[in-house]
Amino acid sequence: MKQSRTRQVSRWQTDQGEVTLLDEVAEEVPTALVYNGLSYAVMMTTPSDFEAFAYGFSFTEGVVESADEILGIDVESLPDFAGVSIEIEVTQRAAHRLGETRRNLAGRTGCGLCGIESIQKAIRPIASVSETVNVTPERIDLAVNHLQSHQALQAATGGAHAAAWCSLSGEIIRVFEDVGRHNAMDKLMGYLMQTETEVSNGFVLISSRGSYEIVQKAAALGVAQLVTLSAPTDLACRQAEAAGIRLIGFARPGRQVQYTQLNKEN
Repeated sequence: MKQSRTRQVSRWQTDQGEVTLLDEVAEEVPTALVYNGLSYAVMMTTPSDFEAFAYGFSFTEGVVESADEILGIDVESLPDFAGVSIEIEVTQRAAHRLGETRRNLAGRTGCGLCGIESIQKAIRPIASVSETVNVTPERIDLAVNHLQSHQALQAATGGAHAAAWCSLSGEIIRVFEDVGRHNAMDKLMGYLMQTETEVSNGFVLISSRGSYEIVQKAAALGVAQLVTLSAPTDLACRQAEAAGIRLIGFARPGRQVQYTQLNKEN
């Protein structure tokens, strides 16, 4: 499926007036996640990397506790561009968890908590990260400076977030893009699960603010260093400290801010 579409638009600028031209607009489609025939959630996503998204979403939502609990994934495009259905077969043990975490509303684009039934379920206990990763500012800066060159959808449309896996030396290994920052993060988490990547050997860089759920998703997989291009929230900072995650925000070329003070050995 196409990740963007071309539209005729009218652009106005003070020095040119109104000009008619063609522009690329990011695509988003309703994406249903169905476990063992039971509809769980509908998220608005960029139509790409559905299998990685299914793995990451399933794990960070707590539906599965490991990749082994996913027995099969089938992606079906619905007629008339109605969306995509991801049919996920999970073990019986995982199926029993569905009733505890099931959502009852469609998820808006990039919304991490839409459809949660109660406040108590919104803020889950955060996983503890045992590893320590302390990448130097210079190596973080290297990744930040190269991220834009890996964002093809963002370059074409200006409407996509990116989540990147970076080596300890600051090399960008893999990037996933999506109209929703949570979706991009889930795709990356799914990739790390599928490839059995040792997460102590790198860090996550995401082109968004550092929200609570981005920290939650990182902690779930044991990611010890999270870098965001924009600001974190206070809740995200507190959760990152509780988990043992080194949280860096406002990471722009030549500058960055560390928001967590950790007691772990550097």
